[in-house]
Amino acid sequence: MDQHLKWQEDLTNDLSAYDGESEFEPWAHPIGYDGRVEFSNCNRASLLEHFLKVRDHCTSILEIGVCRNGSDSSTHVFLENKLNTTHYFGVDIENKTFLDNADQNIHTIKTSSSNIEEIWTAMQDKGVTKIDFLFIDGWHTINQVKRDWEFTKFLSVNGIVGFHDTSCHPGPKRFLEALDTEKWNVIPNTCPADWGIGFVWAK
Repeated sequence: MDQHLKWQEDLTNDLSAYDGESEFEPWAHPIGYDGRVEFSNCNRASLLEHFLKVRDHCTSILEIGVCRNGSDSSTHVFLENKLNTTHYFGVDIENKTFLDNADQNIHTIKTSSSNIEEIWTAMQDKGVTKIDFLFIDGWHTINQVKRDWEFTKFLSVNGIVGFHDTSCHPGPKRFLEALDTEKWNVIPNTCPADWGIGFVWAK
């Protein structure tokens, strides 16, 4: 089956089970992970490894879901390792302006990641023309991950997309399973002992 059609079929079949409030139902991790650590040491190390592949020529980072694990979050992996000339944009439905730092090109946007044109306009206003690293860790329903993927139309040629929670959350897990591997390099999960983290880049 064509991968796009497969994705649409999976989406239709799974929405009633996984969309909306069911996102917050207890998860039974496949190998029994208790979930107390949201963003693990393995997650941080893997994210850093992949970010360093583009850091030296990275003009912009877009992170969906910001600073959800304090100083141990994915956000701090980016902020502590990016160049000062690299624009970081963090999108969250909660106010994260305590992170903003114009001198270091750190910007946050309080909005839903579904507001793609609003977010892209804010990025363009800072002179950004492409996204070099996109990290998706927002609402984990299948529909929302599919919408967040739309930001890849702004992805640079060598850009990388990261996904958190790829072990058992339906949105990122199923999305990575459905991607066309003839077009994309897909690493579905580098940390299967926790909530998981995966990476994608174009072939």
